[in-house]
Amino acid sequence: MSLIPPSAPGAAQKEFRPRLAWATGLVVLVFLTLLGRLYQLQILRGDEYKERADENFVKELRIPADRGLMLDRNRRVLVDSRPSYDVTLTPYFCGKQCDEILARVAALLQMSPEEVARAQGQLRSARKLERFRPFTVKVDITREELDRYLARQMDLPGVDVQPIPHRNYRFGGLGGHLIGYMNEVGGEELKRLNEELQRTASPQGPYYMGDYVGRRGLERRFERDLRGVDGKERVPVDAKGRRKEDADDLIPPDQRVVPSVPGRNLVLSIDWRLQEFAEKTFPATAGVVLAMDAKTGFLLALVDRPAPDPNKMSGRITSAELAAIHSDPLQPELFRAIQQHYHPGSTFKALTSIAALEEGVYKPNTSVYCPGHFTMGRARWRCDKDSGHGYVDFEHALGASCDVFFYQAGAQLGADAIAKWGHLSGLGVPTGFDIAGEVPGVVPDAAWHDKHQAGGYQRGMAVNLSIGQGDVNVTPMQQLVFYGALATGKLWKPQVVLRVEDPDGKVVQAFAPETRGTLPIKPSTRDTVLKGLLAAVNQPFGTAYSQRSPDYVMAGKTGTAQVVKLGARRLKASQVSYFERDHAWFAAFAPAEDPEIVVVVLNEHSGFGSSNAAPTASALVKRYMELKAEDAAERAGPAQGPAPEAAPPAAPPAAPPPGTIEPARLGARGASAAVPGVDRGA
Repeated sequence: MSLIPPSAPGAAQKEFRPRLAWATGLVVLVFLTLLGRLYQLQILRGDEYKERADENFVKELRIPADRGLMLDRNRRVLVDSRPSYDVTLTPYFCGKQCDEILARVAALLQMSPEEVARAQGQLRSARKLERFRPFTVKVDITREELDRYLARQMDLPGVDVQPIPHRNYRFGGLGGHLIGYMNEVGGEELKRLNEELQRTASPQGPYYMGDYVGRRGLERRFERDLRGVDGKERVPVDAKGRRKEDADDLIPPDQRVVPSVPGRNLVLSIDWRLQEFAEKTFPATAGVVLAMDAKTGFLLALVDRPAPDPNKMSGRITSAELAAIHSDPLQPELFRAIQQHYHPGSTFKALTSIAALEEGVYKPNTSVYCPGHFTMGRARWRCDKDSGHGYVDFEHALGASCDVFFYQAGAQLGADAIAKWGHLSGLGVPTGFDIAGEVPGVVPDAAWHDKHQAGGYQRGMAVNLSIGQGDVNVTPMQQLVFYGALATGKLWKPQVVLRVEDPDGKVVQAFAPETRGTLPIKPSTRDTVLKGLLAAVNQPFGTAYSQRSPDYVMAGKTGTAQVVKLGARRLKASQVSYFERDHAWFAAFAPAEDPEIVVVVLNEHSGFGSSNAAPTASALVKRYMELKAEDAAERAGPAQGPAPEAAPPAAPPAAPPPGTIEPARLGARGASAAVPGVDRGA
């Protein structure tokens, strides 16, 4: 019998140690795996799973904040919000039926193909936490659509109708370019806006797909001020996202509602009474009317026509309607006051006068003979009056708008001198207006012509520039600033917002008048130019003589800017197709001795400035004076104190001689009778 020798001492322990090491490693690995998973669930994705767990019985609804109001200078509400309903869809609560449910909603609400495609795109892009957030399916549904939804809501899990404040532009397209409009935020824009909110630590919540943001005008410029802070409401729901009315006690009362905070309000410098009057008085198909407070640079009225209705642009608008707006040859989306420049025509002669006087080419008493044309070499430029004006000085040249007087000045000045004084006077440079997109215009010098014109600069180009033709182009807003500088000596930065207020009316930010400098001309230069502008309105030979007023003295200049070269032909506007007609200008300020208001009118493709622009400006100045008197009477209120004893009736005053002005009718004009060069007749 053989015996198996026992193992050597310690052999069992040696065999056990590797197994123990492997077992220990396995336990540690499992523990680390569990720990990592726990870290992922609770730390990295804790918020997501917590929100998912909460959403099993709680749904959080946004309470959109009311956007801030826009008011005119007299606190008349121009833009506010109106109650409406938007349809939303929360992907999590419709589960795997989302496509089917979306199809039901589309049929129920008669959604357009564009609306359906947009909703499908948002549905496909909803990932992770986005599946728990509702997105907008259709905005601003009608009452009939709301009734159809309410009748079928039990068959539409995940679909909700939320009360949403929608923008209400009380006067439609009036002032539309200035005010702007709103529409839905885009994908890349959404990312940029939210990154900006995070960077500035704004208390405002993030933007979501389906949210609306300001587009153009003041809506865009003051987006951060106008947008409020959304609130939220937490409600108990069942597995399909439907509210459980008998389970409100599941949520503590102090956690149910966080109220929204309305946006800030904008108080504008616009006087809506003057704005409405300008809109009704202006006969143009397309054009601009601007009125500015001469003492502050704040705008009083801004008509920019045509303009799309911001209510339409901010609400339900079809692709066909948008295409019609985009293809309209009148370009209704163009903010003409600052985004389009035009030949200024004869309104530019005031600038040529400044350049000629400041450069010493002309003296205040210079006189030039006008035979009806001007010749340089083999080139010939005609005057507006074929028979000529004879000998004319500054008063007659500006008043009657004699071209030859300025042709000769331009030929001696050259383009560089004209461009120099144009830029110093605010023409051909941005005005600094608040709204984005302002174009600089062009007051070209010789270098500009060398760069942009075949053959480079030629002397005759300055002749064209002298009367506001050739390659000179200015915006209506620049014209307003220039004539404001002629009125007061100050180059104003035009502004339209007086202050920003919180919802309780407390001023958050106030805007003071701001100048960009002064008009750097000698007093004698201004006096000479002013005498010509007064003559244009108040002398019988003036081009705007028919627009004078017996109650105040207005100074101004008409302009007719050629759009298409018609050669030697002189045709009426009715004989030319619309887009070949001349532009009509009129720029003015009043009262001339102490200017209060500056007005610029551009009537596109209408003909002569004297007949198609000056009447609107004159009527606007008159209305301004009437409103000023009405406001003063209202501030004064009824007379106080006991009524005096009746006095015996006095004899009626004798009627004033024809052609005189009664002292009581001078009003704020004061000593205007002493203004030189004003004919008081008629």
